[in-house]
Amino acid sequence: MSYGVEEDVWQIDPVTARVRPDDVLRNPVLIVVEPAQSLARAVAEICDFLHVTLVTVSDPRDITNAFADAQPIAIIHEADSVDCTVYDLLMIVAGHDPGLPVMLILPDAPQNRGALDAAQRLWQLEEITLAPQRPGIRALIDFLFRAGRRYGRTRFMPV
Repeated sequence: MSYGVEEDVWQIDPVTARVRPDDVLRNPVLIVVEPAQSLARAVAEICDFLHVTLVTVSDPRDITNAFADAQPIAIIHEADSVDCTVYDLLMIVAGHDPGLPVMLILPDAPQNRGALDAAQRLWQLEEITLAPQRPGIRALIDFLFRAGRRYGRTRFMPV
């Protein structure tokens, strides 16, 4: 009995609300870019429930090491404004996989939206999600599920 549609990567048992271990992705990784690691603590339980490995890096330039070890399904970064670290992150993602989902938690300001829009068009990034504040559980799970669906269909990952 199937618990989801064919494109579902994580199959959730409707009775127990648990992810069936036999249907879990092989080594999915979420990268959280932040120096303080408070965001990583906030998403750790959700990642644990979804069987997603959480990797925290303090500098966006360090994610290239994470790319070498495992294929991430998504990246989350929290910043005060679109600055050099955000541009570094976007350039690295564009060089690795322009379709990799990235969630940027930035204050809702016109200069942030404009700079992000320009960077997205310049580097032809496909999956940028802008959040004005830390996402709630529902928004984070939705982001991870969309990233997981893409992960299941990408040519770099075993299905």
